[in-house]
Amino acid sequence: MVRALILGATVLAVATLWVLVLPVGAVTQPLAFNHAKHAAVACATCHSGVETRARATFPTGATCAKCHATPPRSALTGQLVVSQKDWDAVQGPNPARWKPVTHLLDYVTFSHRRHVTQGGLACESCHADIGQRTVPPPRTPMRIRMDTCLACHQREGASEDCAACHR
Repeated sequence: MVRALILGATVLAVATLWVLVLPVGAVTQPLAFNHAKHAAVACATCHSGVETRARATFPTGATCAKCHATPPRSALTGQLVVSQKDWDAVQGPNPARWKPVTHLLDYVTFSHRRHVTQGGLACESCHADIGQRTVPPPRTPMRIRMDTCLACHQREGASEDCAACHR
């Protein structure tokens, strides 16, 4: 009986650590987007809603087409930096979608508008070095956990009331 309880507790502890500590599986994006080349463009230009809504959006092919009528080319070589096939995949009638790499638990409430507009936080506060990356990260650049959020709330003087973030 005791052995079964120890085994059960061990399995539960390992499962909990698996979910909370180990990184989420790698994500592959539809394009090898270079954030560093777009550093002069405000994040909100492509990620609409970041300043006005709870959820920011991923750019669509139409968003890219506002600046790029054709697949981007290297300024040095003139070579395509995105293949025509990949470009067509995000521009077509059934475009490939960007996949989120940051995930919050279902009971956590988060508002980009509240953090960016009202709190004055820079995107890097939660998204780390994303603006310097030359390829999309396969995993979240910064694990969003309660201790990282709470440390920021304490540093910024934001509410630490549980009900402010937890449903």
